[in-house]
Amino acid sequence: MKFSAALVTGLLLLTSLQLTAQTYTLEDYMSEVQQHNRNLRLAREEKRLAGVQEDEALAGALPQVGVQAGYTANLSDYFMYFDMSAFQPGATGTAKAPIKRNNEFSATVALQQTLFSPSVFHAITASQQYSDLTDEAVEDARQQILLGSKKLFYQTILLQKVLEVSRASEANARDNYEIIQKKYDNGQVSQLELLLAETRWRNTVPATDAAVRNLSIAMNMVKTLAGMNLDREITLSGNLNRVPPEPVDVSIDQAFETRTDLRMLQKEAELRGTAIKAAKGSYIPTLSGTLALNYSAQSDEFKLDEENNLFFAGVTLSWPIYTGGYISAQVERASIELEKTKLRLQQTRDEARSELANIRLRLTEARSRITSAEATLKAAKKAFEIAETTTKSGLTTQLQLKDARMQYDQAQLGYYAAVYDYREAIFDWEHASGRMPRESSSEQRS
Repeated sequence: MKFSAALVTGLLLLTSLQLTAQTYTLEDYMSEVQQHNRNLRLAREEKRLAGVQEDEALAGALPQVGVQAGYTANLSDYFMYFDMSAFQPGATGTAKAPIKRNNEFSATVALQQTLFSPSVFHAITASQQYSDLTDEAVEDARQQILLGSKKLFYQTILLQKVLEVSRASEANARDNYEIIQKKYDNGQVSQLELLLAETRWRNTVPATDAAVRNLSIAMNMVKTLAGMNLDREITLSGNLNRVPPEPVDVSIDQAFETRTDLRMLQKEAELRGTAIKAAKGSYIPTLSGTLALNYSAQSDEFKLDEENNLFFAGVTLSWPIYTGGYISAQVERASIELEKTKLRLQQTRDEARSELANIRLRLTEARSRITSAEATLKAAKKAFEIAETTTKSGLTTQLQLKDARMQYDQAQLGYYAAVYDYREAIFDWEHASGRMPRESSSEQRS
């Protein structure tokens, strides 16, 4: 019995924990996205890979030290042949002498160093530039994801408001139907008025169901974007009643300096320029040096005997004289890629100017809609309150009450939609003007 009671208590506790939904403000949700969004985590892995490539390029300029050791068992004799006349004038014939022992041992320690190589120098420069480019790509991905997260957060808040209005409209219609039903039972209203009230109530049910579905879809997207399990219960805490101030204008030059997409293209242009230098560097000879120590020994017994120590140094010059036009083709290819990057950079700048101008128009229009929606909502609310009171006293028909309620519902949704559009335009402005804060080093490490 004690075990059963404990089990029931544990199940009740677990159920209560599962039903407790965690509440997220916008700041909480942004933090969750930055930590767990899978696309952002992939981008950060690319950044780590760029760091590895930079280490690989730097390794090409550092000394390379290697050790090689070997043992050979000679299973047959190996001879060197001599002309006898070399030993005794006038002698004829040849003589042979074994030059291999049964066992041979060898070991070599070698140090190789690139003394001069344009390709190695440009590879180091390119790897550093690629690392900078990857930093901007990660930051651009982060800002794009956060921009989408902010919009989705408030879009979900808007859908919550839609559901609230739909449920309130349905509840009001049901309450009104019940009132009319009582009046009909008492012979105070006609059957037509009862049927109209019932029709109005039942017509609100599908709208509420659709609002529930749309909100559920949005919540699933919210969870997916933050890397959460879909069965996790969360709630969002946001306010569409507060209207933030309009953002301050920025100059085009300021936007160009801070926008991540433009900074990416600038970094790419630098990398393309290095690629041209690297391709041209293939015309230049390379020089490398070697310093080595070789030890060898041989014996018919399994021991070290007849030893030799050889210490030597050398340099190697490599110079491509003719490559069939391959190097010149590589230079031309790199030049074309640089020109394409410059064109994309100019195109993106032109689009940025247009984007900022269009967002400013959206902000002005949305702000005007909010002012108009506030006045409309105030008037619609007053009209509905009057219609609700007069309908109960029989001075207003069901059709008039239905119209008043519909106008009030639409005014509420119109106001919330205007505020959402205004906030969305602000988010787009912050991104387009390069005003979104960059990720700090501590945030990157976390």
